[in-house]
Amino acid sequence: MDWKKIINWLNEPVLNISITIFRIVFASVLLIQTYYFLVSGFIENNIIKPFILFPFIKGLEPLSEFNLILTGYLMLVANIGMLFNKISRVSTLVFLLCFTYFWLLDKSYYNNHYYFISIICFLICVTGVHSNFKFKTYVPRFSILALQYMVVIIYFVGGINKLNPYWLIELQPMSFILEAKCDQTENMLFINPLLIACMSYFGLLFDLFIGFILILKKSRFIGFIFVIVFNIINHFLFAKIGEIGIFPFVMIATLILFIEPDYFNKILRINDEDKKPQKNYQFTNRFICLFLIIQLLLPFRHVFFKGYVDYNGIGQRFSWRMKTMCKESLTPGRINFKVYREAFDKNKRGGILFLGFNLNNMESFLNTKLGIESNLYLTDNQKEKLLYYPDLLPSFATAIEKIIHTEILKKYNNDLNFLIYAEINVKFMDRVAQNMINPNIDLTSITSNSINTNYWLLDLKQKPWEID
Repeated sequence: MDWKKIINWLNEPVLNISITIFRIVFASVLLIQTYYFLVSGFIENNIIKPFILFPFIKGLEPLSEFNLILTGYLMLVANIGMLFNKISRVSTLVFLLCFTYFWLLDKSYYNNHYYFISIICFLICVTGVHSNFKFKTYVPRFSILALQYMVVIIYFVGGINKLNPYWLIELQPMSFILEAKCDQTENMLFINPLLIACMSYFGLLFDLFIGFILILKKSRFIGFIFVIVFNIINHFLFAKIGEIGIFPFVMIATLILFIEPDYFNKILRINDEDKKPQKNYQFTNRFICLFLIIQLLLPFRHVFFKGYVDYNGIGQRFSWRMKTMCKESLTPGRINFKVYREAFDKNKRGGILFLGFNLNNMESFLNTKLGIESNLYLTDNQKEKLLYYPDLLPSFATAIEKIIHTEILKKYNNDLNFLIYAEINVKFMDRVAQNMINPNIDLTSITSNSINTNYWLLDLKQKPWEID
């Protein structure tokens, strides 16, 4: 293998027009999301109102209400700025910082789509240059390849994650998703066994091979058709039953990156004067290579943790494990909590049972029972994610304990600490229900590090490979 020829090929200047057009279309799609983000009251409903947030970075706090709104509008202005070539790079950077800050504030409304948007904005900042439609501008071939391969990584890793008996044999969670669509539309076609099987295997094969189909010039056109059809189906399939949003249209927009720049040049007839090839610094190329390697390896970090990733959620985020799990709580009230007065031995449940409540009646029950005036509001999404990502429960229990402690101290002048235990009976992937949490461990004694959840989360009794 002649590395010198490969490096020269990667550094060969190519027209920047593909990245430029992609950035404009990408920004236009994002503008729909950003506008909705502001007019729908997302900031107020999901950041200001809840009594607790679950940040990705310890100590990361939301700004004041005024500054949060201001940041939202700054993000909108930056999003608009991404459409204009001269200020596109700085605008993309500002949008990236604002957008990433918002989803870092709370794990409960994180999804892979937000992560992907941040990654693409980052790569645009690193690889893009100021450009216009009057004169040709050039970037190293490596710049456009970096964006292309990031798209390929997402599809391919998503396909690898589907290679498990749940997806291949039990056709889960596709069966669960289509049953939900059937309930929504009252169309029995969605629960046809043949359709469920076709959707499951089409999704698997699409993810595994579409990236390679797009890379090869001979098969690229058919790949474009597959991508458009697949994402339009996703848009309608997950409408109102998932958190897919604009993601299908973002993925359709990425097709621009696979169109040869010369094709755009023939249409736009860009002037060849003032041709200025731009080279990436060697450090930049190495940094992008390292970044792409991390993105390829990071999704598989769950192999170092005990337990099944889709069941306990450890290593599930940032891993392109899209639509790979479904959980249903059979516990009345979704999650039951029992609060005890602190015992002498903190490792054992003891003392007197103080009260019990569940996730659904928490706000009304605690307000009535203890007369708590503190805000106890949780969004529906937060309640759902407490079930899907139990690593959030220790932070939640600690916040509840603090509120109860403060209330008892204020009303009765009793400086008491409390222990909080939880019980959840979960039906995972439509299999036999089981308890997810050890009911004898105080959640307030657990650090919020998800790696340490192995000892208080009960193992999945029936592993993916133990299919009846």
